[in-house]
This record gives sequence, structure tokens and C-alpha cells, in this order.
Amino acid sequence: MKVYHSSTIRDIKIFKPTISSHGKAYVYACKDPVMSALFLSGIGGDFTCKVGRDPETNQVFLCERFQGAIELRYKNKKGSLYTLSNESFLENKTPWQEEVVSEKALVPLEEIYIDDAKTYLKSLEKKGLLKIYEYPNRPSSMHDGDEDLIMRGVKWTRVHGQRILDQIKRYHPHLLDKVLNALEKDLYL
Repeated sequence: MKVYHSSTIRDIKIFKPTISSHGKAYVYACKDPVMSALFLSGIGGDFTCKVGRDPETNQVFLCERFQGAIELRYKNKKGSLYTLSNESFLENKTPWQEEVVSEKALVPLEEIYIDDAKTYLKSLEKKGLLKIYEYPNRPSSMHDGDEDLIMRGVKWTRVHGQRILDQIKRYHPHLLDKVLNALEKDLYL
């Protein structure tokens, strides 16, 4: 079996575990290459586009959080989709079911160069492998409005500080007061 890791960095010879938002040193990967491809650009992360799998259809989706987010995040972004052996990867170490992690350094098995992430994702949509929702459209499973952005903003600000508040101010200025208020009230602990 294989797992997949996407990066804006090409020609990676070895993946070394690094500490991320989970506080442990991991190499992250996805079980699904389409899901992994959604991470070909890190611009804005969840604050620009929500990625997931629709529970009703099992379809991988990409959903713009504001108009133009897909252009901002993916247009003309180069990167690579790496294939890794799944031997050392573990499930259920993070809250996201799509994600697996390894505590060991790994050499990639294969690398696919992507010259334009947006074009690549559109090709996956044409093949029926991905559903793209342009703002204001959303999958029916995304019924929580922007509550998930407020929660992420609060939790991530506690870990990463001002840079998260700066992203909220840049991409969702209408939510900044809600995030600050939730932080002050110690919500989402």
C-alpha cells in the first residue's frame, strides 16, 4: 500500500518528521492521492479553502471560503505529489481521519511534478475524482457557517500566536472580533 504527501517543494530526497500543530514530530500523509493534492499550496490553509470528504457521497471536495480563494491558493503554484510506502504510517494519531503520520524519516517512492495546482485540481474534477465548490456554494455537509473558522482561529492562535490572527484579519476580517471574543472567554479549550 501507499500514502501520499504533497508539497510546494520539489525533489525532496528524504522526508524527516517535523513538529506541527499536533506538537509531535511527524511526517504527514494522506491515504488518498486526491486529498493529498489539495495541499499543493499552503497559502491560507483552512482560512482560504475547506477540504474534506462529503459524508453523503464519499466525494473529496474543495470549498472556497471567499470569492477568489482558489485562484489565490492554487493558480500558478508549482509543487509535487509524492508517493510513500505506508509501512511506518499510523492512523488515529490526529483528529482527521484522512491523515496518517509516521515518526520515521522516509524516502519517497515516486514524485509527480505539478506545474499549476489549479489546473491539476480542475483535471481531477473533470475525471470525477474531486468536487470543487466555488464561493458561495458549499457541500450540504458544511452547514456550520463560519463556526469552524472561529474555532480554528481560537485554537491555532493559542498555539501559533499573532500570525493566525493576522491570517484571520487578512482573509476573514468580519470574524476577527468573534475570534478575539472567544479567546477572551476561553472558549474551544
